[in-house]
Amino acid sequence: MNENRRVRAWSVVVLGAAAIVPIAVACGGSKQPDPNTGANGTAVAGGNCPPGSPPGYPGCPPGGGAPVGPGPTAVGPGPAPTPGPTATASTPAPLASTDPNSLQGILQGLAGALQGTMVQGGATGDVTDAGLKALAARAASGMQPEGQELKQTLSEGQHAVVMLPMQAGKCYTIVGFSPPGGVKDVDLNMLAPPLYMTLAGQDLTHNNTPTIGASPNPMCPVIAIQLQYKLDVFARSGSGEVAVQLYSKTK
Repeated sequence: MNENRRVRAWSVVVLGAAAIVPIAVACGGSKQPDPNTGANGTAVAGGNCPPGSPPGYPGCPPGGGAPVGPGPTAVGPGPAPTPGPTATASTPAPLASTDPNSLQGILQGLAGALQGTMVQGGATGDVTDAGLKALAARAASGMQPEGQELKQTLSEGQHAVVMLPMQAGKCYTIVGFSPPGGVKDVDLNMLAPPLYMTLAGQDLTHNNTPTIGASPNPMCPVIAIQLQYKLDVFARSGSGEVAVQLYSKTK
């Protein structure tokens, strides 16, 4: 009987000790740090290395922890550059009166135009040159001949072209003449660079004494650089010799 009481007493002691051990463990806690807790007790996202830890900190990679604070903000592409002005070939403004409605016919005639023959003008006793000078005394008063003179024999309906340089600082007049019995209606058409598709000046008369920029309204370019204009000489009616001269004076 006494023996049984001793057994029961030891059983109670053992069971009590077993119940105490978990309580002691739970109260004492583990000595291993929480893998998600830093040295100062703050929670660390993503592992054992707190943000901003120096290299060599326990649980951190060799380079230390990630920087503290927000990372760099992604910057998108900047605004597209504004395109600069496109370089285009500008046409000088007209220097004298023109008839735009006649342009298409002029351009068609230029397709088969002759290259004008340039000569040194002023031959003594030449009827064509004498008539040209007499006309220039009135239409190009106070001016002097510039460059050579076009001297061409044209058939009715035929065109001849020459290039005439003009520049700022000067004023110009173009004078044409065909003697009696020659070309009855000579047309002068000046085309502007760079494409020579627009009129810069035109003779609007229907006779044998055409002019562009006649006195008192000469042509005075304003563009600083020298430009090459194309002059079309057209025998609209009649055939014969034609002389054309560019005259100029300082502005």
